[in-house]
Amino acid sequence: MSEKRKREDEKPACKYGEKCYRKNPIHLETYSHPEQTEESQERKRMKVDESEKEGTSSEDKSERMRSVPFLLTKVRSIPGRFNDCKMATGLKDILSSKMGDLQASAQFNYMFDIPWLVEHYPADKRSKPLLVIHGDQREKKHELYQEAEPFPNVKLFQAKLPITYGTHHSKMMLLLYTEGMRVVITTANLIHSDWDKKTQGVWISPLFPKYSQNSQNQDEGSQFQKDLMEYLHQYGPGPLSEWRQHVAQHDMSNARVRLLASVPGRHTGINKDKWGHMKLRKLLQEYGKFDDVESWSVIGQFSSVGSLGQSKSNWLCSEWLKSLSSNISTKSGNHDPSLHLIFPTVENVRTSLEGYIE
Repeated sequence: MSEKRKREDEKPACKYGEKCYRKNPIHLETYSHPEQTEESQERKRMKVDESEKEGTSSEDKSERMRSVPFLLTKVRSIPGRFNDCKMATGLKDILSSKMGDLQASAQFNYMFDIPWLVEHYPADKRSKPLLVIHGDQREKKHELYQEAEPFPNVKLFQAKLPITYGTHHSKMMLLLYTEGMRVVITTANLIHSDWDKKTQGVWISPLFPKYSQNSQNQDEGSQFQKDLMEYLHQYGPGPLSEWRQHVAQHDMSNARVRLLASVPGRHTGINKDKWGHMKLRKLLQEYGKFDDVESWSVIGQFSSVGSLGQSKSNWLCSEWLKSLSSNISTKSGNHDPSLHLIFPTVENVRTSLEGYIE
């Protein structure tokens, strides 16, 4: 018996057995996987590769992305059938020429890796105008400008952060095509690790056609379009003025959604319910007509815990909970739902695909 095999036998067996997809060193160091010989692992890899090759064509995937607005991101190191299903997409898929003949794009995000991002555009689109909207300041801003320097088509625009704790967390893409325009909203930063082994959410709009010269709807605009325009106006003058014109020139009436954005600052008076959870409260009070809503709980899910206030009654279980539990029937009622918060445990992190190391 080899020394390596002997060490494997001394470890406790992994409870996930053959279904274990964990690659982090601590997990492999702690638990044995006797059934996963090098030969069987290679067969699994070949099987995954084959399932990816036998999946639907890129044309079919693009068609799905046009018809299914909410998707999850592909995750490396899991079976190909999960990444090929109707609910999975990747950054290259979103920026693919199958989605349209891209002419320019604007990327709003919190974290950027400019060279990595550029590589995900089709080769013939990497020199097209790309506007990066960020919130970096001081050293981080300098580093971002250095990253962008080799790419003359990339322009940077810094978002205004009027208060000390304001951040620019918006994660949105504006994609302008010869055929029209799309809006894409994700939960992922534009860095490798967020698109590699993490499940993220992606909303992809339909292709919005350009208004015809005689269109009667151009002056009215859809509610989604008004939401988007109002949000873009918060960035003030600058390169986004051109994108506001693009948005105004396209018919977004087939979006069938409302845009709910957050803007840093103190919002009072008529602006109080324009942003964040206060806007959510307003929308739920206008459209949230559900049966038996009084018996529902509110479930919040997040990846990390910051400050939730000195006590639960200060904000979390008063102002915020009221917003998330609002609906038409509770405008004047006293709905007091239970609140459940879901976030990763230490064990969740340790046994995840990335583990502690990555």
